[in-house]
Amino acid sequence: MTSPHASRSVTRAALFTAFLMGLLSCLLGAIVGTTSAAYADESTTADDQSVPVYRLYNHVSSEHLFTVSEGEKQTLEAHPDWRLEGVAFMAPTSGDPVMRLRNIYTGEHFYSKSTAEINNLKNNHWMVENNGDPLFYSAASATTYPVWRLYNAGLGALGRCSHHFTADSNEYSTLAGNPHSGWTGEDVAFYGVGAGYSVSPATPYEAHGALAVANGTLVDQNDQPFQLRGMSTHGLSFNEEGVPFKDYVSYETFRTLRDDWGANCVRLAMYTENYMGYCSGGNQEELKNIIRRGVQAASDLGMYVIVDWHILENGNPTAVEWQASDFFSQMSNEFRNRDNVLYEICNEPNAGTDWWTIKGYAERIIPVIRANDPNAIVIVGTPTWSQDIDQAAANPLQGSSGQNILYALHFYADTHKQWLRDRLNTVLDAGLPVFISEFGTCDSSGNGGYNPWEAQQWIDLANRRNVSWMNWSLCLKNETASAIQPWCKKLSDWETWELTESGNWVRNQMRAAAGLD
Repeated sequence: MTSPHASRSVTRAALFTAFLMGLLSCLLGAIVGTTSAAYADESTTADDQSVPVYRLYNHVSSEHLFTVSEGEKQTLEAHPDWRLEGVAFMAPTSGDPVMRLRNIYTGEHFYSKSTAEINNLKNNHWMVENNGDPLFYSAASATTYPVWRLYNAGLGALGRCSHHFTADSNEYSTLAGNPHSGWTGEDVAFYGVGAGYSVSPATPYEAHGALAVANGTLVDQNDQPFQLRGMSTHGLSFNEEGVPFKDYVSYETFRTLRDDWGANCVRLAMYTENYMGYCSGGNQEELKNIIRRGVQAASDLGMYVIVDWHILENGNPTAVEWQASDFFSQMSNEFRNRDNVLYEICNEPNAGTDWWTIKGYAERIIPVIRANDPNAIVIVGTPTWSQDIDQAAANPLQGSSGQNILYALHFYADTHKQWLRDRLNTVLDAGLPVFISEFGTCDSSGNGGYNPWEAQQWIDLANRRNVSWMNWSLCLKNETASAIQPWCKKLSDWETWELTESGNWVRNQMRAAAGLD
């Protein structure tokens, strides 16, 4: 087994960042260290030969922690930064001792059964926890339950948790097999004697898995009709009331949407043209990093996530087609092993762009995504700000470009009324799979005409016909469509009085659909 990477040359800025992150990690590590010492002699035994090894996740430090102590598990679960993921694997009650160590500067934890490696670490600012006793034991290598170790040099240079241990072969392959993830597979660290299992309520993704489009509707891994419901961000490059809208792309924000609102999906709206959009002067790498952060947060929470190429001001998606091709090629490659990611390739074509033009664009962009992620669900916008779904129904995508496709319909309740609902019913009856990937409770300007009665007619229809829906928008912008009051700077855990009338209405719809009320 290779030795952990104890030292790295870093820039002055990286050292300063490392100091700050290390201080935070040390504080978090102190919590773990205290509980580890307090419960060193106590563990939960499943039978005479094995014990469950719990894995917990800290969304602040991004660390995954192993423990066999029921007391330590409960203490950490009570801390707002920690979340129990489940039992990672079953460890034997005898064998090669595995020690848990903590770096006294960064707070990172490390696990090893190598005496030489442990001694080397102890001489390089690491301390053995659990009163110097083994945390658990490793079985012989003949076992079928290996626990792999990975290393991330970029995180190490920033003083972050740079080692990752997993007994999940899919997780290992996803991290080690993606050159953009920063993770490198090192070796098998130790062996368990049994598989892990979930000990918490299933997340949306755990319950429904990879989605598909079949017989004109969205279905889950069990071929059962499934409806996505959630919030769309506003433009990721926007900034209103002193709050950058990218700040809503976070674990805590999405956790609130999932646990309090009942959402199972989020939509990341990346403007292409205006407001420092991706194709109009915006920092493309920063915008992609926001997308990456959003996908990671949604994945950590077991939610679905839509990567939205937000065509609006430029009207015709072919105007920025080469940028779209490059963007979706890179993103679909990075997320190719994430079944919870959907791609929306042109938000709202307008300015007279007809379906033939949109269809041709889709026939060129979809294969770019399919080259990396053959089964990904792709959402295709339709003419006139995604209202003319009848044109798509008359001439839908065919062949491989027509598989796992949803056609976008957008409505704003005070502008688009029964006539557009009639159009939706007609295309659904004809077998066209539709996704309401954006809607507002007001008029089409986004500011005025709040109309919950018409919005209710829409949501009732969508729920009856298994049409997924995403509300615009998750922000504090001073307009009717926003979900958060313009004076509320909180990014999560909102009280109902901190939401707008639209935000409260949408939250109530989600909670009812999720069975939370």
